[in-house]
Amino acid sequence: MRATAWSNGKNQYGIRVGMKNRRLHFLTEWESITVFIDGQPHKFKLTSGFWNQCPEFRDSSEPVIKSWLARQEALEWPKGKPPVFDLQPLGGNRFSLEKV
Repeated sequence: MRATAWSNGKNQYGIRVGMKNRRLHFLTEWESITVFIDGQPHKFKLTSGFWNQCPEFRDSSEPVIKSWLARQEALEWPKGKPPVFDLQPLGGNRFSLEKV
């Protein structure tokens, strides 16, 4: 599935999956997901906002997504045009994040 970078503008980053992808690929009973980034598994909590109007998973205390975006040279983007990535479902609540 296609997903985009997300930032709150205050140094927090995440991956926005969008409402359609959330509906198709995520189950409401999941409290977290595991995302393989550069082959390493990372766990992300799905907040209540994820199930409402904010369909993105975000960095918490460890800036895994921010670091990965920096390696992709994708920390900044024009307003309304975030970089696009590939988030592949691996079964269950496991996904793989890759550059398109």
